[in-house]
Amino acid sequence: MRSTSYRRSRRVACERTWRPAIALVAIAAVLAGASCSNGEEAAAVGTQQWGPYDVTVETRPSPPREGQNEVVVIIAGEHHRPIYDALVTLRTQESAPWIQAIEDGHVGVYRRAVNFGHAREGKLLVQLQRGDEKTVLEFPVAIETGR
Repeated sequence: MRSTSYRRSRRVACERTWRPAIALVAIAAVLAGASCSNGEEAAAVGTQQWGPYDVTVETRPSPPREGQNEVVVIIAGEHHRPIYDALVTLRTQESAPWIQAIEDGHVGVYRRAVNFGHAREGKLLVQLQRGDEKTVLEFPVAIETGR
Protein backbone atom coordinates (compact mmCIF):
# COMPACT_ATOMS: atom_id res chain seq x y z
CA MET A 1 0.00 0.00 0.00
CA ARG A 2 1.35 3.37 -1.00
CA SER A 3 1.53 6.26 1.34
CA THR A 4 -0.78 9.24 1.14
CA SER A 5 2.11 11.57 0.39
CA TYR A 6 3.16 9.42 -2.60
CA ARG A 7 -0.37 9.53 -4.06
CA ARG A 8 -0.57 13.27 -3.47
CA SER A 9 2.79 13.88 -5.18
CA ARG A 10 1.72 11.74 -8.19
CA ARG A 11 -1.55 13.69 -8.48
CA VAL A 12 0.28 17.04 -8.34
CA ALA A 13 2.81 15.85 -10.93
CA CYS A 14 -0.01 14.69 -13.19
CA GLU A 15 -1.83 18.03 -12.84
CA ARG A 16 1.38 19.90 -13.66
CA THR A 17 1.78 17.82 -16.82
CA TRP A 18 -1.80 18.12 -18.08
CA ARG A 19 -2.52 21.79 -17.35
CA PRO A 20 -0.04 23.15 -19.92
CA ALA A 21 -1.15 20.56 -22.48
CA ILE A 22 -4.80 21.52 -22.07
CA ALA A 23 -3.91 25.21 -22.27
CA LEU A 24 -1.96 24.63 -25.50
CA VAL A 25 -4.88 22.75 -27.06
CA ALA A 26 -7.27 25.55 -26.12
CA ILE A 27 -4.97 28.22 -27.57
CA ALA A 28 -4.51 26.21 -30.77
CA ALA A 29 -8.29 25.87 -31.17
CA VAL A 30 -8.81 29.63 -30.77
CA LEU A 31 -6.03 30.45 -33.24
CA ALA A 32 -7.34 27.91 -35.78
CA GLY A 33 -10.80 29.46 -35.57
CA ALA A 34 -9.38 32.95 -36.04
CA SER A 35 -7.27 31.93 -39.02
CA CYS A 36 -10.29 30.48 -40.83
CA SER A 37 -11.83 33.92 -41.06
CA ASN A 38 -10.23 36.54 -43.23
CA GLY A 39 -12.38 39.27 -41.71
CA GLU A 40 -14.50 39.75 -44.81
CA GLU A 41 -18.19 39.27 -44.37
CA ALA A 42 -20.42 37.24 -46.64
CA ALA A 43 -24.08 38.06 -47.06
CA ALA A 44 -26.87 36.88 -49.29
CA VAL A 45 -27.50 39.00 -52.36
CA GLY A 46 -30.88 37.31 -52.54
CA THR A 47 -32.86 34.12 -52.90
CA GLN A 48 -35.08 33.25 -55.84
CA GLN A 49 -37.17 30.27 -56.81
CA TRP A 50 -36.45 28.11 -59.84
CA GLY A 51 -39.29 25.62 -59.99
CA PRO A 52 -38.98 23.52 -56.82
CA TYR A 53 -35.47 24.86 -56.06
CA ASP A 54 -34.30 27.70 -53.82
CA VAL A 55 -31.35 29.53 -55.34
CA THR A 56 -29.38 31.76 -52.95
CA VAL A 57 -26.53 34.00 -54.08
CA GLU A 58 -23.85 35.37 -51.73
CA THR A 59 -20.79 37.51 -52.39
CA ARG A 60 -17.52 37.64 -50.55
CA PRO A 61 -16.93 40.35 -49.49
CA SER A 62 -20.35 41.82 -49.00
CA PRO A 63 -21.09 44.21 -50.55
CA PRO A 64 -18.82 43.29 -53.46
CA ARG A 65 -16.07 45.72 -54.36
CA GLU A 66 -14.92 46.95 -57.76
CA GLY A 67 -13.09 44.16 -59.56
CA GLN A 68 -12.90 40.46 -58.69
CA ASN A 69 -15.18 39.06 -55.97
CA GLU A 70 -16.16 35.54 -55.00
CA VAL A 71 -19.74 34.57 -55.80
CA VAL A 72 -21.35 31.61 -54.06
CA VAL A 73 -24.54 30.07 -55.45
CA ILE A 74 -26.42 27.66 -53.18
CA ILE A 75 -29.13 25.44 -54.66
CA ALA A 76 -31.49 23.52 -52.40
CA GLY A 77 -34.39 21.31 -53.37
CA GLU A 78 -37.28 19.73 -51.54
CA HIS A 79 -36.70 19.41 -47.77
CA HIS A 80 -33.58 21.63 -48.16
CA ARG A 81 -31.67 18.82 -49.88
CA PRO A 82 -28.61 20.07 -51.81
CA ILE A 83 -28.76 20.05 -55.60
CA TYR A 84 -25.22 19.16 -56.65
CA ASP A 85 -25.73 18.05 -60.26
CA ALA A 86 -26.64 21.38 -61.84
CA LEU A 87 -24.58 23.38 -64.31
CA VAL A 88 -24.17 26.92 -62.96
CA THR A 89 -22.69 29.69 -65.09
CA LEU A 90 -22.35 33.38 -64.22
CA ARG A 91 -21.83 36.76 -65.84
CA THR A 92 -22.21 40.40 -64.83
CA GLN A 93 -23.00 41.91 -68.23
CA GLU A 94 -25.20 40.80 -71.11
CA SER A 95 -22.25 41.04 -73.50
CA ALA A 96 -19.82 39.10 -71.28
CA PRO A 97 -19.21 35.37 -71.80
CA TRP A 98 -20.72 32.90 -69.33
CA ILE A 99 -18.20 31.47 -66.86
CA GLN A 100 -18.85 28.17 -65.12
CA ALA A 101 -18.98 27.98 -61.33
CA ILE A 102 -17.33 25.02 -59.65
CA GLU A 103 -19.46 22.68 -57.50
CA ASP A 104 -18.02 22.42 -54.01
CA GLY A 105 -18.22 18.86 -52.68
CA HIS A 106 -21.75 17.60 -53.44
CA VAL A 107 -23.35 20.06 -51.01
CA GLY A 108 -25.21 22.23 -53.53
CA VAL A 109 -22.66 25.05 -53.30
CA TYR A 110 -21.10 26.50 -56.46
CA ARG A 111 -18.25 29.06 -56.39
CA ARG A 112 -16.60 31.40 -58.85
CA ALA A 113 -14.71 34.70 -58.89
CA VAL A 114 -16.35 37.27 -61.14
CA ASN A 115 -15.49 40.85 -62.09
CA PHE A 116 -18.16 43.39 -61.13
CA GLY A 117 -16.43 46.28 -62.91
CA HIS A 118 -16.67 49.91 -61.79
CA ALA A 119 -20.41 50.66 -61.70
CA ARG A 120 -22.18 51.44 -58.42
CA GLU A 121 -25.15 49.30 -59.32
CA GLY A 122 -24.79 46.06 -61.20
CA LYS A 123 -26.45 42.77 -61.76
CA LEU A 124 -25.40 39.18 -61.60
CA LEU A 125 -26.89 36.81 -64.14
CA VAL A 126 -27.01 33.20 -62.97
CA GLN A 127 -27.74 30.58 -65.62
CA LEU A 128 -28.88 27.24 -64.20
CA GLN A 129 -29.25 23.96 -66.04
CA ARG A 130 -30.30 20.61 -64.64
CA GLY A 131 -31.22 17.90 -67.11
CA ASP A 132 -33.46 19.45 -69.75
CA GLU A 133 -34.45 22.36 -67.48
CA LYS A 134 -32.68 25.69 -68.00
CA THR A 135 -33.23 29.23 -66.74
CA VAL A 136 -31.48 32.55 -66.11
CA LEU A 137 -32.02 34.41 -62.84
CA GLU A 138 -31.05 38.05 -62.38
CA PHE A 139 -29.82 39.36 -59.03
CA PRO A 140 -29.31 43.11 -58.50
CA VAL A 141 -26.01 43.92 -56.78
CA ALA A 142 -24.85 47.13 -55.08
CA ILE A 143 -21.10 47.51 -55.62
CA GLU A 144 -18.82 49.29 -53.17
CA THR A 145 -16.59 51.73 -55.06
CA GLY A 146 -13.57 53.81 -54.18
CA ARG A 147 -11.66 51.46 -51.89
